[in-house]
Amino acid sequence: MDNLKEKSSFEDVLLDTLPNPIYYKDVKGNFIRCNLQFSNLVGSPKKEIIGKSAYDFFPKGIADRHRLVDKNIMKTLEPIEDEVHFVKKDGETRYYNLSKAVCLNENKDIVGIVCIMNDITQRIKEKEFMIQQSKFVEMGEMIAAIAHQWNEPLVELSAQIQRLELCYTSKKIDQDIMSHFVKDSMVQIQYMSETLSDFRNFLKPSVVKKKFPVKKAINEIFDIIGKQLFYFNITVNFEYENDEEVYVHGYKNEFKQAILNILNNAKNKIINLDDKEDFKGIITIRVSVNNNCAIIEMIDNAGAIKDEIIDLLFDPYFTTKNNSTGIGLYMVKVIIEEKMSGKTNVRNSGENVIFKLEIPQEDDTNENITT
Repeated sequence: MDNLKEKSSFEDVLLDTLPNPIYYKDVKGNFIRCNLQFSNLVGSPKKEIIGKSAYDFFPKGIADRHRLVDKNIMKTLEPIEDEVHFVKKDGETRYYNLSKAVCLNENKDIVGIVCIMNDITQRIKEKEFMIQQSKFVEMGEMIAAIAHQWNEPLVELSAQIQRLELCYTSKKIDQDIMSHFVKDSMVQIQYMSETLSDFRNFLKPSVVKKKFPVKKAINEIFDIIGKQLFYFNITVNFEYENDEEVYVHGYKNEFKQAILNILNNAKNKIINLDDKEDFKGIITIRVSVNNNCAIIEMIDNAGAIKDEIIDLLFDPYFTTKNNSTGIGLYMVKVIIEEKMSGKTNVRNSGENVIFKLEIPQEDDTNENITT
């Protein structure tokens, strides 16, 4: 008995010296052991954690998710890795990579689950900073796009004011004329306001994965940059598999950033060929669904990419342009692959270049879970 107590005490000391939060749960999902780092994370003494479940310390959504994850690995006996964010009692948000595996006894019966948590907050924040940096790099393009968007309503407002002055000097102002002036002017002002609102929303980082509509997100980008592409004489074609909206699970604003980065890459290629005789710049956007994934393809006709550099396009800081940071397409890869569990690909098709994004329609952790 004394040897057992000594062994247990030694294991407690060993667990408490490890920097990672660690816990054990039984097959019912109740904690049976944890270390000091996990205790500090949830803000409760170890003795008050034992016998309780994740529902006592984590939001219901997170607890529900991991109840399903635990059920899945107890069925498959395969370890799993997952990422979660957790808001501590002091309001600080921390991000963790979870490594979970089943515990078996001598008879190979499942007795519980062990989880090791790795704090990846700094890495996540660094990636978020790079994504925001990428947005600010594109800000000049966005402001130019807004200038194009505002040109027509400003011209219309100017004409409205001149008409109002003419009515005033000819003494023809009445309630109807004034009402029409106010109504028509407010339409233009509302349009300009919506453009600014779209721009502000674009700059905000998305912090929680949510289900969002792909076509609507793409349209919101074109609400800002569509006129700019028009003034550069670039035709944009939309090819949707059907009229129904396509939803994915991820970060909407970051997805819009990825779309914008690819579009600006295509636009700049086309502009450089603008003096080519009989050349007409075309960008085609295709949205379809395959194997529970949304497929977004963006095709430009500005010439194939050289074979020796096509595999380098998504590398950080790789660029063939002067005064470019080389992080635009790298951010596409980070957003789609790391943050949204998707895939990125680029290939030549004759003189066309096709960027392909493949994004799961459902939460990637839940896709393989059977309840």
